[in-house]
Amino acid sequence: MTTAFTRERILSDLAEVLDLPADELTEDVSLIDLGLDSVRLMSLVERWRFEGAAIDFVDLASEPQVGAWLEVMGAQ
Repeated sequence: MTTAFTRERILSDLAEVLDLPADELTEDVSLIDLGLDSVRLMSLVERWRFEGAAIDFVDLASEPQVGAWLEVMGAQ
């Protein structure tokens, strides 16, 4: 199963796991400061990999900012 990972989709998924409105997720915000922990990150990685993303935990954990994740995920 392959899913399009658009900017909106990624922000929506992040907002869901962080229990925040998506408009609080600016490109330069630290996801750690917003409450992202390793368990939530692993949950996102597994969901996105199941849906076709070619990413791993380290790809996202090394730069926990929205803008970096959008780039890694190839969001359009």
